Amino acid sequence: MAIDKVQEFALAFPHRSEDVVLTCLFNAGIVHLTSYVASEDATGEEAPLASPDVCRIQREESLHRIGEELELANATLSFFAEVDPIAKGLVQSFFPDEVYVSASDMETTASRGSNGSYTEMMRSVSSLKEQLAEQHRRLSQLGQDLELLTPWSSLPVDFGEVGRWKRISLITGSISSQGLERVTRLFSDHGSPIAVETLSETKTAVKAVVACRHVELDDVRAALVSEGFVEQDLSNVSGTVAALIGHLTEEQRVVHDRVEALQLEVASYLARRQEIVVYREYLLNERQRLEASNELTRTERCSVVTGYVRETDIKSLEMLCSSLGGIVCMTGDSTAGDTTPVSITNNKWLKPLEILINMFGFPVYSSFDPTPYLAIPFLLFFGLCLGDVLYGAIQIGICFYFMRKYRRSMGVRNFMMVFVYGGAAAMVVGVLTGSWGGDLLSATYLGAGNPIARFVSSLTIINPLQAAFQFLIIVWIMGAINQLYGVCLAIYKAARRHDYASILYDCVGWLLFLPAISALLFIGTKWGSSFRTGYLIALVIGLVLLLLGGARQSKGGAKVVTAIVNLYGIQSSYGVGSFLGDVLSYSRLLALGLTTSMLGSAFNMMGSLVKVPVLGFIIGAVILLFGHLLNYFMGTMGAFIHSARLILLEFFGRFYEGGAPRFHRFGFSSEVVKIVDKSTVQGK
Repeated sequence: MAIDKVQEFALAFPHRSEDVVLTCLFNAGIVHLTSYVASEDATGEEAPLASPDVCRIQREESLHRIGEELELANATLSFFAEVDPIAKGLVQSFFPDEVYVSASDMETTASRGSNGSYTEMMRSVSSLKEQLAEQHRRLSQLGQDLELLTPWSSLPVDFGEVGRWKRISLITGSISSQGLERVTRLFSDHGSPIAVETLSETKTAVKAVVACRHVELDDVRAALVSEGFVEQDLSNVSGTVAALIGHLTEEQRVVHDRVEALQLEVASYLARRQEIVVYREYLLNERQRLEASNELTRTERCSVVTGYVRETDIKSLEMLCSSLGGIVCMTGDSTAGDTTPVSITNNKWLKPLEILINMFGFPVYSSFDPTPYLAIPFLLFFGLCLGDVLYGAIQIGICFYFMRKYRRSMGVRNFMMVFVYGGAAAMVVGVLTGSWGGDLLSATYLGAGNPIARFVSSLTIINPLQAAFQFLIIVWIMGAINQLYGVCLAIYKAARRHDYASILYDCVGWLLFLPAISALLFIGTKWGSSFRTGYLIALVIGLVLLLLGGARQSKGGAKVVTAIVNLYGIQSSYGVGSFLGDVLSYSRLLALGLTTSMLGSAFNMMGSLVKVPVLGFIIGAVILLFGHLLNYFMGTMGAFIHSARLILLEFFGRFYEGGAPRFHRFGFSSEVVKIVDKSTVQGK
C-alpha cells in the first residue's frame, strides 16, 4: 500500500537484436521506457552516440503497412457504426464498451493479421460499402425521376412519336391557372390559338400540356415563362409516360433487391465486428512497439534501451535478459528525483479509492501514497452527507447489480466499490441519526409504541433535525481534527525527505498553536486550571516555533514581518485564516445531511396525505417511491462531489504534492480491449 520503489535500467545489446529485445520487453510489460540523454565526457564535450538504424527500412515498411491497416480498420468500424449503430440507454452510456479476450485470442488475432485474412475481409467490406453507396445513389435518382413523372402518368401521348411531328409541338409544365388563362387569351386575340390540357390542379398551380404550331413554339414558351411557367421536359421519354414509370418502378424493385442482398452480406461481416475492434487495438500496440525503436540510442557496436523498472520486477527483467543472451543489464537507484514515474500498488479493498488520486494527480516519487489515509475521512464525509439507512441500502444494491452486470470490468468494479463503501457509511450514520428514509420508521407513521419505531429510536444518538446546532459543533470538531490530521501527514512527508526544520517550525508549531488557541477561545477555564496551564504553554511554544519558522525565511529587518505574516499563512503552508475558513467549510456536511433528511420526511408527509382507501395507498406508494429515489440520486451526487471537494481542497492542501508522471508499462494497453483469464472470457 505505497508508492512502488523503482530503479533505472539500461540494456545494451547488438544492433541485430533490437526487434527481439523490444518484443520481449513489450510482451513482459514490466518496464517504463525513456529516451537516453547522452552525458558529457571528461573534456566537456557530448559523447559521440551515433550509429545508423540497421533495421530502419524494414521497420518503416512495417509501420507503413500498419498505418494502412489501421486506416482500413477505422473505415470498416465507421461503416459498421453507420449500418448498425449500437443503441445505449442513459444509464448504459456511463459504462465502458470493453471487449474481453484471452491471451490465446490475441495470438490468434496476430496470426490472422499476419496472413492477411483481416485485410481481405476489410477490403471486402469496403467494396460492399462502395456498392451499397452506388445502389443507394441509384435508388435516390429513381425516386426523384418517379416523383417528377408521376403527375404526367395519365398522358396518352407517345413522346417518341411527338419528336417526329412536323407541325405541332407540345410543352408540359406547371403554371398558375390565372397565368395560363392570360397566355391562352393572348394568343387567341392574335389569331393564333393554342390547345391546353389540364392534368391536375392545386390552389397554387396546374399541371398542363400546351399544344401549339411548331413555328410559334418559341413565342408560346416565352409567354408562358413570363407568367411563371416551370417546364417539365419530357422530350427524353420514349413511349408513354406510364410505360416509362413502369420501367423505372421495375428497375427500382431490382435495385431494392440488390441492396437487400448487399445488406445480408454486410450482416455476415457485422457478426465479426468485435474481431476488427481487437485487431485495431492490436495494430495500435504493434505501432507503439515498433516506434519504441526511435527512442533507442545506437553506438558503433550496440544499441541501448533505458527506462525504469519496479524493484519487484528486477529479477524478472534480469531473467529475461539472461534467457535472450548477449544483453548487458544495468540497474540503479533513480536519479530523476520527483520526475521519476510513479507506480502505486494497493490491495483490492483500497484500490477503488485511488479514483480520488486520479482526479488530483499522482503524488511525487519522494512523497507517499495517500490512498489509505484518505479512506476514513472521505467515507465519513460521504456518510454524513447522505446519512440515511434506506438510501445507503439502495446504493449498495444498485452498485452490486452493476458490478454483477459488468463483472469483468475492473474499472466498473472499482468505481462501484467506492459507492458501496459510501453506502455502508451512510447506513451507519443513518442508524446513529435515526434517518430511515427520512422519518419513515418513526412513531408518526408506525404509531406510538410500535416496536420498530422504539428500536430505531433506541439506536439514535443525535437527531440533526432536532439538534442542528449541536450537530454543527460536532461537524466543526471533525473538520478541525481532519485539518490537524493533514498536518500530521505533512510531518510524515517531511520525515521521508529528512526535512526536520519544516517538521519543527511548520508542522509541530501548528499542531501546538491551533488546538491551544481554540482551547483558549472556546474552553477557557472550564476544564480546570491545570488544563489551562497546559494549553497556554502549548500556545506559547507553538507561537515561538511559528515566528522562528517565518523569520528564518528572510534576512535583516524583514525577519519581523515574515515572522508575523507566517501566522496568517502567507509564508507557511498553513495559517490561522486557512484553518478557520477550512473548518467552517465543513458546515456543508450538516447542510447536505439536513437536506436529505428533510426532503425524505417531506415525501413521507406527502405520501400520507391521500386518505382514500386503496387508491390512496397506491398514490402514496408512488409518491414515496418516486420521491425517495429522486432524493437518493440528488443526495448521492452531492455526497460524492462535496466529500471529494473536502478531500482535494481542504485536506490535500495540507500535505499533498501531486503532478508526478505515471509509470506506463511498455506492453499491451487499451481502453477498449482487456486481456483477461480465458475462463473469464468463456463465462461471459
